[in-house]
Amino acid sequence: MDPILFPSQYKNAILNKTKNTTIRVKKEAGKYKTGHTYLAQSYAGQSWGRKIKITKIIKTTFDQLPNYGIPDRSIEAIKKKERMSPESLVEIIRFKIINA
Repeated sequence: MDPILFPSQYKNAILNKTKNTTIRVKKEAGKYKTGHTYLAQSYAGQSWGRKIKITKIIKTTFDQLPNYGIPDRSIEAIKKKERMSPESLVEIIRFKIINA
């Protein structure tokens, strides 16, 4: 099973099944498919024992993220880390977490 990678700060949210959305930019956009299931892992490659089933992928631009309920702090973190312009393409991935 292919992995879907997350920053380590999301481990508890994945394990507790409280996270249901991720934003993918640049080379990670277009990598995942609706209806497919992936193994949740850290970027370091550590498996977290959960499967992620993609329920919806929304293709949009960076400046449209607030229209989809993405918190301002998440948007600012992405902007700072990835140096995104307003018209940069992004994917909002909605998912369900299931035990591995």
